[in-house]
Amino acid sequence: MNTYINNAVMAWKRELQNVCGDFEIAFDMQNSLFIGDIKSFLLGETEIAFIKSNANYICRNEGISDRAKDRFCFLILQYTGKMKIDYQGQTITLNEGDIVLLDSEEKIEMYPQGLFSHISVHLYREKLYKQGINENHFGKLITSNMSGHLLKGMLQNLSPINIELWYAKEDENAFEDALIALIKPTINYKNIEILDHLNVKAERFIVEHLEQPNLNSQMVADYLGISIRHLFRLFENKQQTVHQYIQTQRLEKIKYELRDVNNKDVSISDIALKYGFSDSAHFSKLFRKIIGISPREYRISD
Repeated sequence: MNTYINNAVMAWKRELQNVCGDFEIAFDMQNSLFIGDIKSFLLGETEIAFIKSNANYICRNEGISDRAKDRFCFLILQYTGKMKIDYQGQTITLNEGDIVLLDSEEKIEMYPQGLFSHISVHLYREKLYKQGINENHFGKLITSNMSGHLLKGMLQNLSPINIELWYAKEDENAFEDALIALIKPTINYKNIEILDHLNVKAERFIVEHLEQPNLNSQMVADYLGISIRHLFRLFENKQQTVHQYIQTQRLEKIKYELRDVNNKDVSISDIALKYGFSDSAHFSKLFRKIIGISPREYRISD
């Protein structure tokens, strides 16, 4: 591998080492194109790092004596982009929204596929082990159970601005305790043999991405790795097309938000826009057709 180790790469490597421990970095492209950014925060005793880069290769060798050794395990949410990880003899593929639990004692080889960002939470190994979470449970976590879904939601809602605005010393270690409490049933669920049918995966993907304006059949099919025709067949028993299912789920979300007292000062148009309806007239017509009354009438009705 021909690598360019320039000042920017070396500077980011030092930042990464200060926050996450000793990692090697490789970047194959023109020096001026390198992107490397890291922001770290301390919530009680728990370190959280927001990492963004287009490095080609990131590696932590096993048995390194540094600040992470014997202390941390890395709980990582792939926030954007894709990445492959070689870990404990297996290759793990991370897409957006996937979560992986890694041991800092083991060799970790990361192969980002372009620009990526992820959230890395440094959990104390001792606390994990006390809850029965050990090296046998590390790797990619299944998030299709309730605890996994909540775990993903917590991590996805993390951001530097949210931490700066909301975290207070009174929170202490509540965040880490909550994460570990959700990881425990999630790793137990990992040991249950399940058949997650494609139609269930499609429905979950749609529900999790309702706020994305470009959510459509092609996006769902690409996620599942199937053809559009195959996707359409999955929805035949629902008596709905994929497009109709997306609209129905969006309307259910909008109905909830119209009745939410926290949204009393939010316009109906803004709520509709949040779920991909940019045309107010079309939205109102569709809402009345499916719900039976106008959005305004629904909002003020008991």
